[in-house]
Amino acid sequence: MAELIKFSPLLISTSIKHYLNGPPRPSWDLKFHLTWALYKSIFSYTSMGAKTIEQMQEDTFRPTPVQAGAMINEFKINNKYRHEAQVHLEKILKPYEHVLDTEWRDLNDNEINAEWVQVPNDEWEKREIRKTILYLHGGGYYLCSKESHRNITSPIAKKADARILVINYRLAPQNQFPAALQDALAAYLYLLNPPKDAGFEPLNPKNIVISGDSAGGGLSLALGLAIRDAGLPSCAGITCWSPLVDLTPSVSDDECIDFLPNLAKGINHAESQISKEFKEKAAALTAKIKKQNLGPKIWHDSFDKPDGRLEMYAPNEGLAIPYVSPMLAESLCNLPPLLLVAGGDERLRDEAIYFAHRSAEPNKYKGPSYNAGKFEKSPLQTPTNTTLEIYEEMLHVFQGMEHASTTKSYERTVEFMNRVTNVLNEPLPPSSYNCINAKGEFGPLKEHHKKVLNWEKIGIVPNITRN
Repeated sequence: MAELIKFSPLLISTSIKHYLNGPPRPSWDLKFHLTWALYKSIFSYTSMGAKTIEQMQEDTFRPTPVQAGAMINEFKINNKYRHEAQVHLEKILKPYEHVLDTEWRDLNDNEINAEWVQVPNDEWEKREIRKTILYLHGGGYYLCSKESHRNITSPIAKKADARILVINYRLAPQNQFPAALQDALAAYLYLLNPPKDAGFEPLNPKNIVISGDSAGGGLSLALGLAIRDAGLPSCAGITCWSPLVDLTPSVSDDECIDFLPNLAKGINHAESQISKEFKEKAAALTAKIKKQNLGPKIWHDSFDKPDGRLEMYAPNEGLAIPYVSPMLAESLCNLPPLLLVAGGDERLRDEAIYFAHRSAEPNKYKGPSYNAGKFEKSPLQTPTNTTLEIYEEMLHVFQGMEHASTTKSYERTVEFMNRVTNVLNEPLPPSSYNCINAKGEFGPLKEHHKKVLNWEKIGIVPNITRN
C-alpha cells in the first residue's frame, strides 16, 4: 500500500495527461498508459541505485495472482538432474572454461524449486500428446521467480491446454553462468526421464516446448543451443517473448519509449554485502583471466572495461559464449522451430529481428566480425524455421499487460505450440517476419525495423558511458 501511495502523484498526473494530450501511442487505453508510467518510474528509481540487489530481488520475488481456472502444484527436482546436466555442459563449455568461475561445479545438496501450472482435472497423463511447456522466467538473470510470473504462466496453461513446468533457476550475482543454464537443462532432463514417483511417464521430447520471456527467452534459446550441441533429443519448438539474446549489448535501441532502461548504461544498486562480494570475485576472475593467459582470447577488445563488469551474469570475457549471448553463436542453424515475439516500441526489438534473420537465413546474415569464417566451417548449416512477430506500439513483455495485442500474441503462441507438437496435425509454415498492428492485422516488417539488418557491429560493446 505504501508503494502505491508513493506513486499516487505519478498516476494522477499521467491520468490528466492521458485525457488532455492523449496516450503516447494511439492504441493505449488509460490502464495501459498508467502501467507503462508506473513501470518506467520504478525502473528509473531503481536505476539510480536506490535499492540493493537483495531488496530488488525480494521485491520481484512476490507472487502474482494465479488466473481463475488454473492451479499450482509445487515440488522439488532432485539434485541428481543438475549432476547429469553438468556432465553435458562440461563437454560443450570446454572451449570456454578458462573464462569461467569454477564454482558452478561445486554443487550443494539443494534441490530445484519447481511447480506445475495446469488446469484441474486435465487428464494430461492419458493423452496421446502430453503437451508440456518448460517455462523460464525473465528478470535479467538476477530478478523474479516462478511465483512472480504466475500471471503469465497460468493463462498460458489454460489457453494452450498444457501443463507448464516452471523452475526457480539460480540467479546472479550469487550464482554465475552457467548455473542458470545448468538448472534449465536439469529441468529438461527431468521431463525426459522423471523419477518413478513423479506421477508421469518419460515425455517424448516432441511433446515439449521450451518457452521464456526476456532473460528467460534468452535462456530458452541458450538451452536450445546446449541441447543441440550436446547431442540430446531436440524439443518440438521454442517460443520467446522479448528475448534477451545479446548481453554485449550491441544492438540495444536507445530511441524507444520502453520502460526498460538502456542495458548498455547499466543498472546501479546500493552497496550491500552481496554487491561487495560480487565485485571482489569479479575483479579476481578478470585478473586471473588476463594475467595467466589460460586460453585463447574469445572476447572483443570492446569488452575490456576499466570500470568493471558489464553484466552480473557472466564476466566480460565470457559475453561472446553462445550460451550467454545466443545471438553471437557461430551457427543458429539446426535448432527446433522458433517463435520470436517483440514489441515495436521495446528496447530489445532490434536484437530479436536480427536473431530471427540469422537463424532463418544464415548465409545472408552473419555473426560477429571476430567469428568471421567460422559459420562456413560449421557442420550446422540447415536453416532454422523461424517465425518473427513484431507488435506495433507494444513494450517489453507486453503479454503481462492488458491489450488486444496481448490477446493476439497468446493466440499466436498457442497456435505455434499446437503446430510444433502436432496437436493440429498441420505443418508449420515456412520462416516469416511479420509486423502486427493494434488491430491484429499482419503485414511485412516496416523499413525502420530493417535498419538493424545493416548493422556491422554485432557483438561489439558500444562506447557508452555507464551511469
